[in-house]
Amino acid sequence: MNLEIERKEEQRACVVHLAGDIDMGVIDELREALENVIMTGCENLVLDLTKVTYVDSAALGLLVWLDRRLQGQGGKAILVGANEDVERIFELSGLLSVSSCLTAEGDLDAAIACLDVVDDTAISEWTHAFEMRADVCELAAVREQIHDMVRTLDFNESALFDIKVAVGEALANAIRHGSPNHGSGSIRVTVSAHSDRVTVSVVDSGCGFSGDHVCSDDLYAVGGRGVMFMRALVDQVSFCPREGGGTEVTLVKLRPIAATE
Repeated sequence: MNLEIERKEEQRACVVHLAGDIDMGVIDELREALENVIMTGCENLVLDLTKVTYVDSAALGLLVWLDRRLQGQGGKAILVGANEDVERIFELSGLLSVSSCLTAEGDLDAAIACLDVVDDTAISEWTHAFEMRADVCELAAVREQIHDMVRTLDFNESALFDIKVAVGEALANAIRHGSPNHGSGSIRVTVSAHSDRVTVSVVDSGCGFSGDHVCSDDLYAVGGRGVMFMRALVDQVSFCPREGGGTEVTLVKLRPIAATE
């Protein structure tokens, strides 16, 4: 197993170029190398698998470890360049469908674009803020309200659906975890459009929700996949505790023009 590290300072990321077989004979060495990379300040990792010829259950175990390791720092690991055989192993495992920090992209450029840091100086175009009752009966109407707001921007239908699902999960968590009065509380929603992105913040008044991945290994478990969906469908997700209680969840989706620059 050969390994080369390429740093991407702007994205606070490292590209890890791997070559050869990933099996139990190299896992300990590879895990130690990835840990060292993370400890040097790489919040995000791109694993270039273009020259990887074999993976087994030990490699999947390494990815499970990496997923859990990155959860605590809000990082991502993006797999790129897997050949058909390696990709089939990932598909058979179902790993990418249940992880919160692991995703896959077709090539290196697309992976790096996913890690672009949001520009805080981008021009603000508009902001709409409103409150909703912490009641599941309100979910459908609020999802549609936000969908109608962001469809005036340049997202395609697929991206609009991604935003709707991610926002729906954030709202559902706010009701589930952030409604201390069993439906009689309120949730504050703010939608902001910038030249490079749209941002949706959801603020509840409950006991707080850290955003830690709580999904079980059971693919058929009833719940626990909301955070995984949010992180998979938008570009950035953050969870911030509020003074006096509650949590602010912020979802960021880059607009197509910004994503391709």
